[in-house]
Amino acid sequence: MYIKPLKQLFTVLFVVMIAVVIVGYLSEYHVLEQDIYFNGVATDAINLLIVICIFWLVQLSHLVIKTYFFLSLGLWLWTTGLLFDLLDEVLFQPKWIGIYVEDMFRTSGMLVTGYGLFLAMQNLAQAHQQLSKELITDDLTKVANRRYFYQYVKNNESKPYSIFIVDIDHFKSINDEFGHDIGDDVLKELAVLFASEFKDDAIFARIGGEEFAIYYPSTCMADITAITQHLLTLASTVDVAATRKLSVSIGGSIKQADDSLIEVMKRADQALYKAKNSGRGRFEIT
Repeated sequence: MYIKPLKQLFTVLFVVMIAVVIVGYLSEYHVLEQDIYFNGVATDAINLLIVICIFWLVQLSHLVIKTYFFLSLGLWLWTTGLLFDLLDEVLFQPKWIGIYVEDMFRTSGMLVTGYGLFLAMQNLAQAHQQLSKELITDDLTKVANRRYFYQYVKNNESKPYSIFIVDIDHFKSINDEFGHDIGDDVLKELAVLFASEFKDDAIFARIGGEEFAIYYPSTCMADITAITQHLLTLASTVDVAATRKLSVSIGGSIKQADDSLIEVMKRADQALYKAKNSGRGRFEIT
């Protein structure tokens, strides 16, 4: 909202500053020094051009407004100091400019630019963190997504584990009868409830549509039975409408010694179909 006029303001100030300093020198301090050192002039000119290029790159970049402000202000001050420094090599300069103006602008410009760079790095780190989170999170339910689930299980395949696939019963009829908004609300509510039950090494994820998967770091049948029965009960607490409760079917599979993830998932999927064909709202394991 404010970034475009701010960019225009800094660009105008930048051009005006360069023009004012050069014109001021040429009109007021016209006494050329007798001895001009080419190396000093060239070095100062290169330094000035580098900072001008950085300033221009900042103007072309899409930055957070606070970061943009400090980078532009710092580079503007820095350029002013470098411009005075360059003109000092070729024209007579009063001592008060060298002592107060030149050093003040250059030093303050460096400090403000440094703070702007600090903000830019913070913004970059936050953007990277947000992007990393989005890559592993399901957009709708905010639980882990399919990509993260498979990667996590592959990284932990050497450990004993079980896989559960959870499918909402008659989800299409929920969408058809009550609308997709209600269907989305059901998915989100169920995801929040189930995800809260799995901490530490267990992972709950949405792997597609109305289907969820659970990586459970145990092969103990007593634990598996207890947790799946609890999930079935928990699902029944979700209200689709005043006259309708939610139910889910769950298929499970225990990893055997030489099983790959694909094989475990396939058996869990087969168990899910068995649960659905046996009346739904139940758990089966293969």
